[in-house]
Amino acid sequence: MPTELEIRLAEFVDRDAEMSRFCRMLDSGERSILFVSGGSGLGKSSLLARMIHECALRGLRKSEITWTETQNHDYLGIMRRIRDDIGVEYFQDFTTLVNQFTEPGVRITLAGNVSGIQVAQGLRAESSTVGDIGGVIIKDNMFVVPRGDRSIPESERMIPLTTAFLRSLAAAAATMGRVVVFLDAVEKMTHETSAWVVGELFRAIQIGTLKNVFFVHCGREKPAVDRFMDSIVEEAELGPLERKDIILYLQKRGMEETSHVPFAEVLLVATKGNPLQIATLIDAVMKERKRKN
Repeated sequence: MPTELEIRLAEFVDRDAEMSRFCRMLDSGERSILFVSGGSGLGKSSLLARMIHECALRGLRKSEITWTETQNHDYLGIMRRIRDDIGVEYFQDFTTLVNQFTEPGVRITLAGNVSGIQVAQGLRAESSTVGDIGGVIIKDNMFVVPRGDRSIPESERMIPLTTAFLRSLAAAAATMGRVVVFLDAVEKMTHETSAWVVGELFRAIQIGTLKNVFFVHCGREKPAVDRFMDSIVEEAELGPLERKDIILYLQKRGMEETSHVPFAEVLLVATKGNPLQIATLIDAVMKERKRKN
């Protein structure tokens, strides 16, 4: 049974211009941020899947962060996710600082199963930081509750945490060559998190603090950035599919060749070229044909 990623890649059509921008960004290094924007159903997720696959083909280390209704990552969540995806070993100073700023008195109970072997069953740990128990890695205590003995405002904790993170990420990228971070469904970010992404992550690229780090920022609208970032930003605004793209998609879905042109015309009129609506209608047609057969 093919995975969702395999299906998306197999059915991928159009978006050659957007993929070219992405590949050119990676090859030249002249621009480091790609804003992918477009309305609902225009294929942003499929394009991102193709870009992620391109990173795999090139052997590039990457991090994927997606906002959903249940996963609304804040600035600390973003940094933790990038750390975990890129490699915990590069972020020891950052992890230590996270532990210093979060509550050390909370007890946690660990129970793991590695290759059928019970690990740390019933173990109780306090003030856990970084360690490795039988293959189970404790990266940090994963709490966001401020230490009770520190009256440091959140805004002041953000500064040293971000500084330590950027220093670690820069070191990781210098060792690996290139690192790509994908930020998807960013319209679900809070205003504060979006401001941090632009003001800290993107600004670090602009001033040269982060080198060999590339960001793909994907959402319904591109973020507002000042004109001084124009030189490091590439833009890809998705539009509807054209008839030739719909015909190619029909071929990839296994529709009879004789029906491609007239059916493509009907789909184009009915959906105005919206890829999601096209896929939904084709799914319904194929399901009905399968039922009759």
